[in-house]
Amino acid sequence: MIKVIFLMKFRCDLDPDEVRRWWLNDHGALALCNMGMKRYVQNHFIGPVDEEHAEGGLDVDGCVEVWFDDREAFERTLASPEWKALEEDGPNGFEMSLAMGGFVEEHVMRWDAGLDGRPYRTTSG
Repeated sequence: MIKVIFLMKFRCDLDPDEVRRWWLNDHGALALCNMGMKRYVQNHFIGPVDEEHAEGGLDVDGCVEVWFDDREAFERTLASPEWKALEEDGPNGFEMSLAMGGFVEEHVMRWDAGLDGRPYRTTSG
């Protein structure tokens, strides 16, 4: 399993709340059409951490975590028409020239396995 993280910046000419709505609903629905992804998580930054703990603040508005079985599944997904549709939709809310991404090696240091109440979306709902 491999994981990719993309850091995203909203277009400055759009209302951030509208971009969040678009990202969650419209863009998210396009993302879920990419069946090569094993897991897709949007992280919407909603406010800064207090200055004592994060003096630099944030220069991005959110990040996406995407899991794939392997590098070949990643490459096949990026070559798919579904991914192309996702890329073409990106400029509707994101400043694509500022988007950054990369493969990461995840080290889970703690994971409470109990139900946490997070919403999960699927292509059917």
